[in-house]
Amino acid sequence: MAKTPSDHLLSTLEELVPYDFEKFKFKLQNTSVQKEHSRIPRSQIQRARPVKMATLLVTYYGEEYAVQLTLQVLRAINQRLLAEELHRAAIQGRPPDTAASPRCHAQEGDPVDGTCVRDSCSFPEAVSGHPQASGSRSPGCPRCQDSHERKSPGSLSPQPLPQCKRHLKQVQLLFCEDHDEPICLICSLSQEHQGHRVRPIEEVALEHKKKIQKQLEHLKKLRKSGEEQRSYGEEKAVSFLKQTEALKQRVQRKLEQVYYFLEQQEHFFVASLEDVGQMVGQIRKAYDTRVSQDIALLDALIGELEAKECQSEWELLQDIGDILHRAKTVPVPEKWTTPQEIKQKIQLLHQKSEFVEKSTKYFSETLRSEMEMFNGESSGNGVCWPGVVAVFPCAVDLRGPI
Repeated sequence: MAKTPSDHLLSTLEELVPYDFEKFKFKLQNTSVQKEHSRIPRSQIQRARPVKMATLLVTYYGEEYAVQLTLQVLRAINQRLLAEELHRAAIQGRPPDTAASPRCHAQEGDPVDGTCVRDSCSFPEAVSGHPQASGSRSPGCPRCQDSHERKSPGSLSPQPLPQCKRHLKQVQLLFCEDHDEPICLICSLSQEHQGHRVRPIEEVALEHKKKIQKQLEHLKKLRKSGEEQRSYGEEKAVSFLKQTEALKQRVQRKLEQVYYFLEQQEHFFVASLEDVGQMVGQIRKAYDTRVSQDIALLDALIGELEAKECQSEWELLQDIGDILHRAKTVPVPEKWTTPQEIKQKIQLLHQKSEFVEKSTKYFSETLRSEMEMFNGESSGNGVCWPGVVAVFPCAVDLRGPI
């Protein structure tokens, strides 16, 4: 039983591996169709498997336009080999069109309207008096599209057989396998080809066609296997990308928590240092005021005594007793003494600073050591950082009293 275009359409869709079949459905949803046809609903396309998809295409568009649309989509997703096979199968399996021009049913060399026709067009314009009807092919004819692509337009005679360049009017019907070239009968009898393996060119061509077919089948299997491997690789890559993204977000959240914790501790520690600095500044200012007053008094007495020293005896002895008395009783400038409260706070800050340095050093060394272990022993697997958990639960809280 001869296959119908629907059968060829189904066979082509079944040749697509899952990844390319999904690409086919996606491209089909975004391909414009002829105005007289309605689109297949997206929901039906997305759920369809090859059998259902073939049924939908034929139901909505009819066999002929379904094949044309499938060819268009296959070429758009770079499945040109499958498109060519479907195109060839559809052309070979199409029944003759009784409404077409008699030129399409004429054999090569048969006269039609007094003209020898070869590869003429079955497009309805050929019988309607259109200028393209006489011995030419209409560019819109779907019947002659395939054959015309392989022939030059307007060709009305069979292709001539290759002639021998050495012996005129001798056709090269033989093939010399030793020289790997076509030859004529006279060439095969010449001294140049004596004892060579000479066979009919049709026989050699048929043998090579069988080899080509065998290689094509092998290559198609390899291609299908490659497509399956690519589809599998795509799925695995997508899976790994999802895992990587989830792990990245997880690590970022953990590091953000660590960063937020350290930022808080830095804020509390710096605030404590600033408080102590303000207290020291206030004490220093008060002490400086008192000592400055004592120094100013001393400067005044020193000035008076230096002035007396330069006076005459009579002037020197006036009020000398009062000046000397004030010089003896002048208060000594106050010595600097650090308040006990300041000493305690600075000592506590030193202790906390040392603890922070030790904790940071331990965290850095632990994290570096464990990361090197993971990089060396389980590269590519999910990374867990136990060092973070080991260090920061016991990290000092700098918000304590100072």
